[in-house]
Amino acid sequence: MKKKLVASIMAVVLAAGLLAGCGGGNADSSTGSDTSATEESSSEEESAPAEPQQAEVAEATTEDVTIKVALWDYSNTEYYKTMFDAFQQQFPNISIDVVEFTADEYEDVVTTQLGGKQDFDVVFMKGAPKLAGLIKQGHIYAIDDLIANDADFNKDAYAGLVDELSLDGHTYALPFRYDNNLLYYNKDLFDAAGVAYPEDGMSMEDYHELAKQLTSGEGNDKVYGAHIHTWPSNVYMFPARTEAFKFDDPTTYENLIPYYNEILAMQDEGLVQDYGMLKSSNIHYSGVFYNQQVAMMQMGTWYINMLFENVGEGKENNFNWGVCSIPNNDSMALGNCIGGVTPVCIGAYATHPAEAWQFIKYICGEEGAKVLASCGIIPGYSSPAVGEIFDAAPQTYPNAPEGLSKYMNCEKNLPEQPMNAKGGEIDTVFQEEHSAIMTKSITAEEGVQNMIDRVTAALAE
Repeated sequence: MKKKLVASIMAVVLAAGLLAGCGGGNADSSTGSDTSATEESSSEEESAPAEPQQAEVAEATTEDVTIKVALWDYSNTEYYKTMFDAFQQQFPNISIDVVEFTADEYEDVVTTQLGGKQDFDVVFMKGAPKLAGLIKQGHIYAIDDLIANDADFNKDAYAGLVDELSLDGHTYALPFRYDNNLLYYNKDLFDAAGVAYPEDGMSMEDYHELAKQLTSGEGNDKVYGAHIHTWPSNVYMFPARTEAFKFDDPTTYENLIPYYNEILAMQDEGLVQDYGMLKSSNIHYSGVFYNQQVAMMQMGTWYINMLFENVGEGKENNFNWGVCSIPNNDSMALGNCIGGVTPVCIGAYATHPAEAWQFIKYICGEEGAKVLASCGIIPGYSSPAVGEIFDAAPQTYPNAPEGLSKYMNCEKNLPEQPMNAKGGEIDTVFQEEHSAIMTKSITAEEGVQNMIDRVTAALAE
């Protein structure tokens, strides 16, 4: 479809404040944490050519062209439309044909379509593991030459994420979104208990003790000190932020054991809801925090957007909230961030790769980052201008905390799941062993050893 231009759309969005041109869709639908990775298709076992194809470095045309963009949730996500209109205002000769698929089926459908050599110019991906599979099949262009020959491109503004989207020495994507993990807390519950707020650099023992102090009540009136959601990442993110644990490196897995044992102890003491109950009841993390049933919760920064939309004066849920860095046992306060990445890449059968690069560089650069930030969503691109938008949040949303920018502009951005062609298989191992550990079918030591053995074998195949 050919989209109409909207005059001065960027100025309107940013002047109107946070959430202008935002909303719609599931804010966390793009992250690897929200859903387990699907099984790799048999075709992903094929090896890519020894030297991958590089996207064309030719100058983009000034003639009218239409680029084909594959993504999900376009119809109910306003910031896509805002951003795409702003791009077309700057590049009026480039029209955008959006090819939309459902979020749940997106990556499998795109894999099938590219397997049939569909001519997508731009391909959004939900995370690195599936992207790695497409690269191995030869369905995605390498963009090393485009980066090297573009004097306007600043790789440093991505705090390491561009390098993290490399495989076998070649870069294939730019990061669109980056959902850093934070510890959210309910200030009102802490104030009522007379307990100081959580701080950056807490240990897991500190976190455990705070949860104990904030747990109160019984039955339906019980308030839990913390919430540990059901994803394996709600355990491994803690040591992953300090690089003590790496998703695709089994030699680091033993560092998970003290984290699992601390969280299991919190579960045994009734400080967090039982994993089995959460899993069987399919309880969504957002509700327990909105309803003030928990005092603290580790979650991705997509949740900022959700809190802006659902918590505040005149809304059903009205309380003050804050954030800090997630705890760890390595005394790291700030510094590294850890989270899910939304890569954007050029399809290997693209008709207009040069124009696709213009589009990707725009939406993944400062202008696109400002639109995402205005919606309370963390972009892959970091700059002082983006940080200023987050710091202005309390002016529009008085319940929001001050100083959010220090959790957005990190010294180093780490991906939750790095680029690895075996990423889907590794994720399956973690899903299965994590469930067994959290339901106490096996000990943390046994489950982690199973992870080591199974992932080591998968990587050796």
